[in-house]
Amino acid sequence: MSTTELNDSRFSIDATDLSRFHSGTDAPIWWGIVGLVLIEMSVVAAFVISYFYLLMSNPQWPPADYPVPELMLPTVSLVLLLISCVTMYMAGRTLNKGQVTAFVLYTVASVALACVVLVIRWQQFQDFEFSLDQHVYGSLVWTISGFHFLHVVSAAIGTAVVAILGMMGFFSSTQRIGVVVDTLYWNFVALAWIPFYLILYWVPRLTYTAGG
Repeated sequence: MSTTELNDSRFSIDATDLSRFHSGTDAPIWWGIVGLVLIEMSVVAAFVISYFYLLMSNPQWPPADYPVPELMLPTVSLVLLLISCVTMYMAGRTLNKGQVTAFVLYTVASVALACVVLVIRWQQFQDFEFSLDQHVYGSLVWTISGFHFLHVVSAAIGTAVVAILGMMGFFSSTQRIGVVVDTLYWNFVALAWIPFYLILYWVPRLTYTAGG
């Protein structure tokens, strides 16, 4: 056996058993999305740890001249994101039953909910009474809010593409791996707002109360 043949046999993969109809752990892209989510979760954890480290390093948190963050808009965002997890679940469930029209409607509803969240988040950006470089507290609020804003944008665009492909008849009860991985990523983006919501809007309120 020549050196070229040896190298070819060592690094080649037999893909004859792979099928585009796999929809779970048998599909390589499923593992790829799980790996992506794990990487993104490490970023979320890094933000949370950094937040508490800086909180403990600053006796006044948030700074004395900063207002306590309002709860209404971020709470509405959280509720809408949790509802979108339900609509995405229903989209996958109806597709499993072969109900493509219902699948498209639930997917479009999820995108619409994400768009409302983006509008609310944009309004919050307008209402921030501090700039990105004014104080470490403000920098964290802007960075974490912007980080999650961009993830909602990416999830909404990806799911809009899934909805369009669904309208074109691309998905069915057997061909649905695209929907499965899109739902995995969507759920991550939606649920990632929970720790961010708690540290950005509840922790400052609690520390303000504790400090009088």
